[in-house]
Amino acid sequence: MSSPHFCLVAALLAVGGCAPLPSIASKPSALPPSRLAPDSVVIDLAFVQLPVADVASYETIWDGADEQALPPDLRRRLATNGLRIGLYGQELPAHLRQLLDAPKNVLANAADGSTTDLEIGGSQQRLPLRAGHRSVVKVSRSHASLSVLLSEDGSVRGHQLADARCNFSLKAYPQGDGRVKLAIVPEIEHGESKTRWVASEGIMIPQTGPERLILDRLRVEAMLNPGQWLVLSATPDIKGLGEYYFSQITGGTVQRRLLLIRLAHTQHDDLFAPGQTSAPLATPGE
Repeated sequence: MSSPHFCLVAALLAVGGCAPLPSIASKPSALPPSRLAPDSVVIDLAFVQLPVADVASYETIWDGADEQALPPDLRRRLATNGLRIGLYGQELPAHLRQLLDAPKNVLANAADGSTTDLEIGGSQQRLPLRAGHRSVVKVSRSHASLSVLLSEDGSVRGHQLADARCNFSLKAYPQGDGRVKLAIVPEIEHGESKTRWVASEGIMIPQTGPERLILDRLRVEAMLNPGQWLVLSATPDIKGLGEYYFSQITGGTVQRRLLLIRLAHTQHDDLFAPGQTSAPLATPGE
């Protein structure tokens, strides 16, 4: 049975298209009501997939995306490494909406806002993000061995990684006018988990986890209005990082996966003058 504490958090996170949770009579809690932090924004994330052979659906989806929102040099670097990113308004193409609304995609709330690792297996999830705080979307399964070839300025650089997994790190920077700048960086975590000391605000603190190959040259920064979507996937010819991030074999068929990110809500709507921003939180090791 849900507690009043949970119901209030779920209600704060609810936005258009989500059915309200039924009220449940229970004894009032002596705890103060929980709220999202004042520098939080809420994003929706979901994976959808379609067969690689369904070229027509792939092209229809991308025909409606604004890829010019990214600088030309960045688009070239992404494409060379097999990645593709576009921006939608509040309306998605009909076929993409059908994939998103499939029964397997049931909305779930990450209500506490404290989770920094988010793993999506085909369902939609809603995640609060603190200003400047790093969260992780785990995109691929773990690979015992991964050969990564990166194309940079006409040269190819190789990495042989053990126990590797492809991720995206996300950071949100709320703007005073209700928009949010979302920073997305491809990362590959690899090797055994270990503890290392990192500097944060003038002190050294322990941080435990695997090594990370951070592909900062492929960093994407997109300015989103509430309700807008980003779509991330592989190029038409699946290759390079696009193969590791956005393809998988399901039932003997190669599937192309797409990651959808939507700005659902920001605490800064109508609260601050245009141009005012929040100071980001310090993130260890960044």
